[in-house]
Amino acid sequence: MKGFIYNASAFHTVNKSQCGRGGAWIDNDPHFWTQPPTWGICRNDLRKKCDIGDYIFFVLPLDGRHPQMIFAYMRIEQIITHAAAYQRPDLMTKRMGNKNPNGNIIVDANGTYNRFDYGEHKHKFGRIKEHYAIGDTDNSIMLTANQIQSLAPQFLNKLVSVLGWPFAFPPMKAFDIITRAGQQLNETQVKTFLVWIRSVL
Repeated sequence: MKGFIYNASAFHTVNKSQCGRGGAWIDNDPHFWTQPPTWGICRNDLRKKCDIGDYIFFVLPLDGRHPQMIFAYMRIEQIITHAAAYQRPDLMTKRMGNKNPNGNIIVDANGTYNRFDYGEHKHKFGRIKEHYAIGDTDNSIMLTANQIQSLAPQFLNKLVSVLGWPFAFPPMKAFDIITRAGQQLNETQVKTFLVWIRSVL
């Protein structure tokens, strides 16, 4: 088992009633709004490195509606194509459409680019459509705003203790440690994050 942690810069809120982006947009990837949780659009470069049983930790951006913190994690149960995901009855709510929050299956019934993505990811559609991750419902969770608030003051120090920091001066923000590329985690690091997050669940 391994894991990844990355800054999910497009995800701004865990409150479904609040807009996450733009005038009234609720963030849709990772998609925890219906079960099972899924991850299908952002960071296809990391998704294609994942194996069944790996954990993904999603981190809020600095300009999010909550303090910067891990806002969700997912244990990967399956990885399929977007075309296969579209055909599954249990994932029908994940299909993109004229709705908010939108789905995160980026293909339509023909397996071509879904117009309800509104051109947002069309430039890398060919890469995104190959990997769609489905989470283990019993081992995946999105935190509440209160849970995020509770753990956020410890987050930067926790990152330093788990991932390390090679400089004499302290990091200013989580991005300094996680970086734009994200970080791969070993089994011990994954378990450390899980124990810490579950302390408030």
